[in-house]
Amino acid sequence: MDAEGARSGSWTRTRTRKGGWDGRTRYRTRTAPRRVPRDETPPRLDQKFCPKFKGTKIQVLEADTFDAGIQLGNNGSQTTFGESSPAPVAVLNMASDFAPGGSWLRGARAQEEALARRSTLTATLHQSFYPKSADAVIYSPAVTVFRRSLKDGHGLMDLSKPESLPVVSVISMAAPRRPNVVSGADSLMKFANPNDRNRAKEKMRVVMRLAAWKKHRKMVLGALGCGAFRNPPEEVADCWAEVFAEAEFQGGWWESVVFAVIDDTGLGKEGNGNVGVFYRRLDGVEV
Repeated sequence: MDAEGARSGSWTRTRTRKGGWDGRTRYRTRTAPRRVPRDETPPRLDQKFCPKFKGTKIQVLEADTFDAGIQLGNNGSQTTFGESSPAPVAVLNMASDFAPGGSWLRGARAQEEALARRSTLTATLHQSFYPKSADAVIYSPAVTVFRRSLKDGHGLMDLSKPESLPVVSVISMAAPRRPNVVSGADSLMKFANPNDRNRAKEKMRVVMRLAAWKKHRKMVLGALGCGAFRNPPEEVADCWAEVFAEAEFQGGWWESVVFAVIDDTGLGKEGNGNVGVFYRRLDGVEV
């Protein structure tokens, strides 16, 4: 076999003589963020490397992304074969495709901007990584959270003990930007162009593959694109459910999967905002 570096930062793929990827991966303790272009994203998952967690069900929480990640990290982790210590919780940054941290310096308050103000995330989102191509993803292995959420006063954490500050890994992926939508027969908004729906699902696959290849056994996802990018929430929730149901992602790749979702309706799980839509479609789905 010929070894070929994937240039993605922390994992190496091995090509077989027939030209396919044999699925083997080597984890490196490296913290430099890297942009992973579309043609270098992780290959399909190989079930023989699946840790085979049993009974994992998606949880949908009305929560800040980092708060959900910190809570997961505080809950400990199961031991899986071949792993001396678990990787940090992986969280999805629903990112801008043009600017590091989105409009956080201009006071915007979407999900990426909230993450940027609470952590070292923007220090890992180098300007040279932008603009991102359609399915490119930025992987930041070690992001330190140093500020509490707005809900908890947005104050600084205890900086006198930096070793105690939470550390997460961040996967930054941009959703399709303002796709055309139409009202379906059920009066719910849907992607007008099937290609936009397929693009959204492929982005989800990239995020999930990267998390699995990096041996993240706990991950926090979200309502990808269901804010400023105006993707239809019901369709996006359906897309996540469909991707999780694909054979590639079945079998127990994750110990915990949480969707951290916030909306402006104030109605929570009973409402028709993003929280309610994602809760009704995804909460309790076994993965």
